[in-house]
Amino acid sequence: MSTTSDTKLSIYNDTAQEVEVYVTFAAGNHRNECCPEPVGVEHFPFLDRTHALQGKLVLGAGKVQELDPGGKCLSGNVSFYIPPQCPVPGADFHHGETGTNIAEFTLNPKKPCMEAFDISCVNGVNCYMAIKVDPKEGWTYGPDNEPIDSIYNRALQENSGNPGVYPVNCTDCVRLVGRPPCPSLPVGPAQKSRICNVQRKGRGGTVQIVLLPQMPA
Repeated sequence: MSTTSDTKLSIYNDTAQEVEVYVTFAAGNHRNECCPEPVGVEHFPFLDRTHALQGKLVLGAGKVQELDPGGKCLSGNVSFYIPPQCPVPGADFHHGETGTNIAEFTLNPKKPCMEAFDISCVNGVNCYMAIKVDPKEGWTYGPDNEPIDSIYNRALQENSGNPGVYPVNCTDCVRLVGRPPCPSLPVGPAQKSRICNVQRKGRGGTVQIVLLPQMPA
């Protein structure tokens, strides 16, 4: 178990090529009791600002970039290759042929709120990623609070039953609510139970987002 009281985020490029990484931050909202004043782009000087709530960096092959919010709430998402979006006509796989998947997180929220992370394939899939944590840090998923220390996404319609992952166009994990975010993509199959979020009450350690070279076996 980590002896540090604050949680950090790190991003690891486990591929053989450098990659553009986009970090999108949650906006401040005084009505949000858990994370009313999250850190933003300005907190991380290594990010090149792309707009008010987003920055990017180029991460070399095999390299790691840490984001240390200094104990403040860090909430948002990470995407690889391109910013989060629906399918891009004429693009290749990594640049949005079937949309984009993102790693979502809320770390160091106000107590008693829980930390959480997931991989969202709601807007599609453009890469394979994992999120890894220390197995002793108390992370769980699902209605039975099953312990878990890593999650990863699979191909576009292969994430039903995959813990910690929102399937394509399934905005409520087990179903689509309202209109599909990306109408050109299929809906689901959805999760059969609410296993899309990984969460814990504790703090400390590092949540690592990993860009994988291929889909896990």
